[in-house]
Amino acid sequence: MDYCGGSSIGLRRKSLKDLEPDLDNILIVAVIIGKQTPRKFPDRSKDNDQYRAVWNFTLRDSPRDYINVTFWGPSEDVCSTNDKFYTGDVVEIRNPRIQVRKFNESSEQYFPTVTSPFSLSLNDRNQILRHHGDTFAFNKLLNFPTKPLSGYVPLRDIHNGGESMKDRIIDILGAIRSVGPFKNIKTKTGQEIQMREIVLFDHTSSGLRVAFWDPENMTRATKWKPRTTILFITDTKIVWSGFLRAYSASVTGRSIVTENPIGKEATTLVTYAKNAPLETVDILDQFIMDLPAAESIQNVMCIQQVRNKINNFSQKNFSSEPQITALLYVTVTQLDLDGPLPVTRVKCSGCKTFLKNTPPTCENTDCPTVQEAGVRSLDHSFEIKINLSDHTGTLSSCRLSGSVAEQVLDCTVRQFLRMTQHQKSRLKWKYLMERCAVRIVALVPSGLFPRISVVSLAKADPVEAAQKTPLC
Repeated sequence: MDYCGGSSIGLRRKSLKDLEPDLDNILIVAVIIGKQTPRKFPDRSKDNDQYRAVWNFTLRDSPRDYINVTFWGPSEDVCSTNDKFYTGDVVEIRNPRIQVRKFNESSEQYFPTVTSPFSLSLNDRNQILRHHGDTFAFNKLLNFPTKPLSGYVPLRDIHNGGESMKDRIIDILGAIRSVGPFKNIKTKTGQEIQMREIVLFDHTSSGLRVAFWDPENMTRATKWKPRTTILFITDTKIVWSGFLRAYSASVTGRSIVTENPIGKEATTLVTYAKNAPLETVDILDQFIMDLPAAESIQNVMCIQQVRNKINNFSQKNFSSEPQITALLYVTVTQLDLDGPLPVTRVKCSGCKTFLKNTPPTCENTDCPTVQEAGVRSLDHSFEIKINLSDHTGTLSSCRLSGSVAEQVLDCTVRQFLRMTQHQKSRLKWKYLMERCAVRIVALVPSGLFPRISVVSLAKADPVEAAQKTPLC
């Protein structure tokens, strides 16, 4: 029997696994792994306008043992206690009431999934205090998921789930792609509340929006880093956005958000997240690199057929950007190599961030590549916008970039930057207004303009072009 001294004299310290319904005068030490926002309601036992409140949170004291706690009391007491504690705090619960959970009750659906067959009930006569002993073992518990990681739903399956995915409650695993700002929105009842949105990605999809509505997780999100922080979020609700024409997730009162969870699925995602292509141009470049050869694209189309495919894809929902490949026999109607528009781009070789400042310097403090004196090395590449036209229309702002541009122009970026305006002009007229065989890859991001990249470009044989160009 473990008796506690000091201010908790006479209390027996108990682990969650040793709880029984008839225990009293006990002390529980555990870490908060999740908390909800207190809910207020009128105190019907009082004649005046007094309010009571209830606050729910979840505790853990071992990898296997976690339990839900409900704290009832006057509104001021409950809310002030909630404000004192955060996820990750190690607390002492003194003399709680132990209740057997009733699994068939509807109220169970509003609480996180836990392993304990009991729940703890507190009121304003109980004590919740910060634990001042050794917390090292408790802090390690924050990385243990509350459900098996193997049960998560890949982001691709969410996007591709169709009607069957709407309003489902599922677990998701993803790496942080971006963390949005706090937003003030109005509910259907006219109440103004705050929310915050993040975007997660995994091996199967470059993005799923996740909405947070509780101050606790919105504050936690401030510390989450793109490509570095991995989240396992249980019991999220999948909702359809008519505006974005895509599925997103919403964190619920049942959700537990585990940062950098322990498990092989998360470890694999950590490795992938470091260099995964996320931006549309990066996904295009990666897709082009993975092509066996540009010559493998043999499906001949006219401009109108490409447009029709793009329009068709833009009306549907996909987990990742759908891809279109085509061989076009077209005229290059814009190739501005000697004009005022930039035709090169600069990327940090360490963190792969595109640099738009002048002079180009990487300002990412988390960049892994730092040379002497803190200067990051830079990668220069072509990023040229060209227009392609035929008898059915024009594809504007197609990308001629990277190594493809070097092959087409027969020069490197550094050689091009040393050219005179006259030399650049001569290079431009090598293809401008010429009939060419052009192979393209197009991505159609949901709700955004399509991105079209040229994967090969060469002057076309007139006879071949006449024979293969579709009439449309």
